[in-house]
Amino acid sequence: MKIKLGVRGNSDAVNAIIIKMDDLMLVTADNIFLIGEENRNKMGKNIVALLDSLSKEHEIEIGETVVPMIESELTLQEGTLNKFINKE
Repeated sequence: MKIKLGVRGNSDAVNAIIIKMDDLMLVTADNIFLIGEENRNKMGKNIVALLDSLSKEHEIEIGETVVPMIESELTLQEGTLNKFINKE
């Protein structure tokens, strides 16, 4: 199964992270723009852990332009999500 990661919002204000699996779409419940630094840090760590776990059995795809937006909004270290960038 291919799992895609995306964002809702734009480069100025990311509102939600979207995880799409076949016909299922998961959207973060909290508005990332409003939740505060501590909750963004926690969400970032949790999403990376989830993607690492899912990547063992499934293909993860994140667009090259989306990675910097997610890393910036969730205060992840630059390059954390690079292993999931779709090279096609």
